[in-house]
Amino acid sequence: MNNKNIGFIGAGNMASALIGGLIDSGKDVTNIIASSPEKDHLDRLKKSFNIKTTHKNEEIIQLSEIVILAVKPNVVEQVLLEIKDLLFQRNPLLISIAAGIQINSLEQLLKPEYRIIRAMPNTPASIKEGVTAISPNQFVTEEDIDDAKEMFSSVGSVAEIKENNIDIYTALIGSGPAYVFYLIESLLESSANLELTDTEKTTLLASMISGSANLAKNSEDSPEELRKKVTSPGGVTQSAIEEFESRGLKKIIKESMKVAEKKSIDLGNK
Repeated sequence: MNNKNIGFIGAGNMASALIGGLIDSGKDVTNIIASSPEKDHLDRLKKSFNIKTTHKNEEIIQLSEIVILAVKPNVVEQVLLEIKDLLFQRNPLLISIAAGIQINSLEQLLKPEYRIIRAMPNTPASIKEGVTAISPNQFVTEEDIDDAKEMFSSVGSVAEIKENNIDIYTALIGSGPAYVFYLIESLLESSANLELTDTEKTTLLASMISGSANLAKNSEDSPEELRKKVTSPGGVTQSAIEEFESRGLKKIIKESMKVAEKKSIDLGNK
């Protein structure tokens, strides 16, 4: 991917995160270009990364071997209809990060045999600790998939999944940061008797979650085994776990994931 030009149609937060990740991983700024109708978005990218910018989406297609579709879902059709003839001429790999837009919808707007990868990065990509799922259609090459993995690895972890798993992925991981923020919010509300500032408490809680997550990721023990190791019989931790169990917290979480998955399916079918 090092020698390939990468073009971004759309210059919002996720595009900015990806551009920053690519540059930090060694990508030459001269191989990156972004377009947007918003002058302030382009000015910010130019100032932050010194990349080439344009208001013309056609220029992205002319100059790029890989095109990232990073626009709002409601303008995907308009943008693709505008550039599709040039796409067919130039034939760059198209990677869509437009939320909720299925591959078959993109194929219908272009043509079924066009090379398309659907990608879903989550918000921690902005600090290079994201998780991205990629789903290729049947016409992409192994090189295309490798290029996509290399790109999204610059902002975190990458998993290749089948598109029919996108909805449960969205419920569990795409939306997952919000659940963690909700947990921190709840613990913060429970910390009135801890005589520290909210900023200090937030830092401690976030560090606790980050450290625990890293331990779960790096340990050979399962999360259940790790939990049991820090739960002394008759101790403080056990009392909290027993309260979680008595109120059916695990069941609530499982049912909530089913509701979120269904919502993702419904949104994708609109």
